[in-house]
Amino acid sequence: MSPSSPAGSSSSSGGPTSVLLALPDGPVPPSEPASHTLSFIGGYPTFPRVADVVRCGVCHDAVPLLAQVYCPLEGGENDRTLYVWACARAQCQRRDGAVRAFRASVRNEAYVRDVEAKRAEAARIAREEKERARVNPFTMNGDASSALFGSSRPLFGAPAATPAVPAQPDAPAAPDVSALTVSLHTHAPPLPAYRPPQYLSTFDEYLVLPEADGGADSSDDEDDARAPDATDAHGEFGGDDWDKLVPRGVDDVFEQFVRRLQAAEDGAAQVLRYDFAGTPLPYSAGSDVFRRLFPAAPTTRAADNEDVDCAPFYEGNDGKGIVPACKCGGKRVFEMQLVPQLISVLRPETLSTGAGAGAGASAGEGEGGCERADGAAEVGQSEAERKKELERLAKGEAGGMEWGNIMVFGCERDCVGVSEEWVGVEWETQIE
Repeated sequence: MSPSSPAGSSSSSGGPTSVLLALPDGPVPPSEPASHTLSFIGGYPTFPRVADVVRCGVCHDAVPLLAQVYCPLEGGENDRTLYVWACARAQCQRRDGAVRAFRASVRNEAYVRDVEAKRAEAARIAREEKERARVNPFTMNGDASSALFGSSRPLFGAPAATPAVPAQPDAPAAPDVSALTVSLHTHAPPLPAYRPPQYLSTFDEYLVLPEADGGADSSDDEDDARAPDATDAHGEFGGDDWDKLVPRGVDDVFEQFVRRLQAAEDGAAQVLRYDFAGTPLPYSAGSDVFRRLFPAAPTTRAADNEDVDCAPFYEGNDGKGIVPACKCGGKRVFEMQLVPQLISVLRPETLSTGAGAGAGASAGEGEGGCERADGAAEVGQSEAERKKELERLAKGEAGGMEWGNIMVFGCERDCVGVSEEWVGVEWETQIE
């Protein structure tokens, strides 16, 4: 994706940015064939290659999927899908390993043919331009009698004009990935999953300029907007109430995070932000991840009417070792982040281990050439473990996630295979 403006654009500057926003777009029906080329939240993931059950790095139990995002790179030759899991158990919150992310990249021959055709077309155009540049500008068309100085040969022996090249057919359109034959593997019950899964729809982020002050009463309105009780009954981010989540005394980086999410046109319900090789939006100046990725960034505003501009101080994509390299040796760069609105969609009461999860999740029914992942030995969870899991859910041990920002960094080279990627988690800010 070609950025139209810096990823770290200030929310007060307005206009388009390089970020794609993703919003929930309705339940995925059970009839939807499972595919790694679908993007959704909740449910069960589908891999183009067999992947093991993903377990929490703290409690070592199977964890539910937060999001599957199909994101082939522009001009790339692979199907590329990102997957993010997170443990919802209270004892695992705020601990390394509770959130994990994987990337699956598989060579797509249809994409390869498309890329090769575009490269051939670009090479043809370049050759024609080169030949035209070599033609002598003093050469005249016509017979020998009309040639310059009575000669039928071009001046200085320059080659004759290149004959017109027949028009080449247009490069083939982007391939229909749904028609590709790929050996798939889908997780299925009795693994835990949020039900039902929901499609993701994406659109470009467009920041709307804030309105000017409306008068003397605006300060009172601002105080009301900053009231700390503006979350919903579950204490979670709620729809259009981003602005009410910022009580006085919270660090300016967190306030800027909330303002940026709110500033996006039609983006109040965003659950995911995608910007390959861009700059993530930091959540809090108090997080360890912020200090590592933005080591020299300011944490307070210079003036009340200014934003905290952290983007120029971002060091996550420069290969300094802050983010570890991929196993192929390639650099990992920021790719996407999950934001707190997702927590209000994937609520604890929607988490279960039974059948009927719907798409991505209903794969197991053999549609789309998938291999069903049923059987305790295959999913790594016995009947006794499943009963234990249900007891935990019934007791409310899956009390809800406490992260505020999940940043996923993927391999810049898009190496083929299934690989665990690096995640930077900023945990929920504690407001006194």
